[in-house]
Amino acid sequence: MERIKLTETKISNLNDFNWIEYFEYNNNHLLKLDFANNAELTNEEINLIAPSIKAFQIGEGSEGKHLSKVVKKFADKNNYPEYEEIMKWFILEENRHSQTLKKYMDIYKMKAVNNMALDTIFRILRKLMGLECEVIVLVTAEMIALSYYTALANATNSRLLNIICQQMLNDELRHVVLQSDTLHRISKNRNQVFNGLVRNMRKLLMRGTCFIVWNKYRDLFIKGDYSYKKFKNDCMEYLNESVYIEKNGKIIVE
Repeated sequence: MERIKLTETKISNLNDFNWIEYFEYNNNHLLKLDFANNAELTNEEINLIAPSIKAFQIGEGSEGKHLSKVVKKFADKNNYPEYEEIMKWFILEENRHSQTLKKYMDIYKMKAVNNMALDTIFRILRKLMGLECEVIVLVTAEMIALSYYTALANATNSRLLNIICQQMLNDELRHVVLQSDTLHRISKNRNQVFNGLVRNMRKLLMRGTCFIVWNKYRDLFIKGDYSYKKFKNDCMEYLNESVYIEKNGKIIVE
């Protein structure tokens, strides 16, 4: 699987896009998953993918209490009443991802963990400031996830895991667009010098996260046809697409 692009969402006009309608439709048209098939992976493959799946299973799951609080403030302040429901759907979808990964882990008796250092750091960073900080950290994790699920799909011959990754990629791609549009709403009437500083901070966060994630799960990424250079470049391309939306309020037209 090659890198997918935000243009593949086929969202032509963000101003008129109905996110609630999309989430409802997506929830009713999920790819079918057959969890009865429990003989697809070898022990070697289980050992290869288990550490990263455990980490992403934690990362995808959250009650979203702090996020819901800052979302409400933003929605009220900016006369954007539907944003609260949009983000409730987003949180539900992220929790579905976590539950799906947990069901897959259960097939192969991969024991879930309660916390991991990188996830803990991300959760702390998200709560440092208001909505913008939350969204920047979220969208960084989601762009990393796009490359991760592509690598994971490449790493084994498991049909079930491949379909799970397809669903994750479909969902996360649109999450990146949603969060990038929120950043556009936040930055569009703000001082451009400050916006430039925020964009540079996003680049630093992405580069640092890429370095940590690739080195922590190096064997999985290599098996999934991802050198560090390819992983970093793909993630930085996602960031460039996200920043374009944040600046212009629309997806790059190819």
